[in-house]
Amino acid sequence: MEAGDMEGAERVLNTIKFPNLLYKPIRSVYYTLKGNIAMMKQDFAGAEKHMKKGLDLGMPMKEAEGASLLQLGMVAMQKNDLKQAENYIRSAIRKGLPDKENEAAAYLQMCSIMMTKREFRAAKDFFRKAKALKPTTPQIVDQIKQIEKYITRMPG
Repeated sequence: MEAGDMEGAERVLNTIKFPNLLYKPIRSVYYTLKGNIAMMKQDFAGAEKHMKKGLDLGMPMKEAEGASLLQLGMVAMQKNDLKQAENYIRSAIRKGLPDKENEAAAYLQMCSIMMTKREFRAAKDFFRKAKALKPTTPQIVDQIKQIEKYITRMPG
């Protein structure tokens, strides 16, 4: 999976016939990886189901828990469930995220939620936090540039 061979990773995961026999931390990672693959395939319902299973089992690493919560927030955003998305993303930020890129993505998502809710001061605050992390991922940098066009015209 780290090498980018998602089909190979999926084949390996599919060879596990009885995930309930895995040790609890490994089972948690198993469901998280299944959720990641479902996200990649745009299967948001499956991704949400697997991610929740992984979180319910408890994550072996705390930053992995934050990343899973962030992904659940993204799934909720795809479903236009802003309240649930905000809850997941806020708890992901609280739990901690593995790197600055994920943290910037979380702050940008919170910024867009706040803009939708017309809470402009909070939106600007989240935008400043995201920009201060100086992310390098092209999608996040592009998102910052897009939001920057609108954020200067917002009241608050």
